[in-house]
Amino acid sequence: MNPLHQDRLRIVKWPWVLALLAIFAVAVALTLANGWQAHAREWLNLVVRWLHIIYGVAWIGASFYFIFLENALERQGVRAELSGNIWAIHGGGIYYLEKYKTAPKELPRYLHWFKWDAYLTWVTGFLLLIIVYYADPRTILLAPGSTLPGWAAIAIAIASLVAAWLVYVGLSSTQLLYRPALFLLVGGVLVALAAYLLGQVFSGRGTFMHIGAMLGTIMAANVFFVIIPSQKKLVRAAQRGEALDPNFVAWVQLRSRHNNYLTLPVLFTMIAHHFPMTYNNGANWLILILLFVAGVAVRHFINVTEKEHHKTLTEGGAMPYLLVLAAALLLGAFYLTAPRQSPEAQGQPAVTFAEVQAIIAAHCQMCHAARPTQPGFASAPGGVVLETPEQIVGYAQKIKQVSVDTQYMPLMVPGVPPMTPEQRARLGAWVAQGAPGP
Repeated sequence: MNPLHQDRLRIVKWPWVLALLAIFAVAVALTLANGWQAHAREWLNLVVRWLHIIYGVAWIGASFYFIFLENALERQGVRAELSGNIWAIHGGGIYYLEKYKTAPKELPRYLHWFKWDAYLTWVTGFLLLIIVYYADPRTILLAPGSTLPGWAAIAIAIASLVAAWLVYVGLSSTQLLYRPALFLLVGGVLVALAAYLLGQVFSGRGTFMHIGAMLGTIMAANVFFVIIPSQKKLVRAAQRGEALDPNFVAWVQLRSRHNNYLTLPVLFTMIAHHFPMTYNNGANWLILILLFVAGVAVRHFINVTEKEHHKTLTEGGAMPYLLVLAAALLLGAFYLTAPRQSPEAQGQPAVTFAEVQAIIAAHCQMCHAARPTQPGFASAPGGVVLETPEQIVGYAQKIKQVSVDTQYMPLMVPGVPPMTPEQRARLGAWVAQGAPGP
């Protein structure tokens, strides 16, 4: 067995691939025969999102684990060819691991590679961008009122992913790579600039998701273009009995550590679409940076704590001020996302439920119904149905949050006039009055 070829794709057999294709063909046939396009899109969204989370958890888990190993290695009293070793206990078993400075004199028959989780996380993530954003760019991707053609928005989105990798490669080819604090500062400024520029074209949600996709692309491309090729070079050198420069190994580890520090910011963008107060905000680029830096600070605290676990606080074994910094940054984001009463909402006369119901019927019920009439929706988004008085009153605070405070809803639907500032103010005034029913 060649260690270069030992990976999980060896279990893939053509009969199983053909069986999966047959199941997919049956699903397509059922969809076309019954007009289930919206239903199929919902299921495609569900399955691909599920796979994205599965592979993402595996990839990030591996990143956290191997960085932990590197940080926690016992480096004293080990053999000359080793960087260190570690004892660990998990799941009822005791483990002993050794890390070589480059490679052992004789490679094992089986060498386990960690790459497909990274690749498939990116592939499923890009498929989600197609399903959620690119299939109908005018609904979610573009900013409300934008006249930019959908194809142009998609082109900008994809170009941003490519540009992110190219800029990162450019920065990594300079001496900034070996000055982590300055590298972080320059990178943070560039992320803020990208968020601001994309925010001039995309909706807040589209902007946040594409900033996350840009960072995710950097991470996956790091694996594909840098880490895995370098590891193959290491294995080939070991097979030929050649010594590999330890500085080269350290350079590869540095790129891997970049991925480790990007994980928490990327995870935030993955969940941010559930919290419109973060992205549907005039200062969304600043909120993004505050939360990104908080994530990096927490990740650095964990890394330092793992590396210096044998030291006390007074000996520099941990950096608790990083947690204080992260908390302060979260407080700043909390303040920036706080609801502000709009000028239109001040001094509003009493609002009747009939007026509220009419606004909801005109702008919300085509999607938020037991049977949505808006094309592309097989069920009410988030399970929120706004048809009966009881449902409308029950969701009063949520209505205020998304249509008054953040103004994220309703989405821009072709052929439907947008909700006016006056209508939003009336909804806010109704909630302020206690959200009375009929």
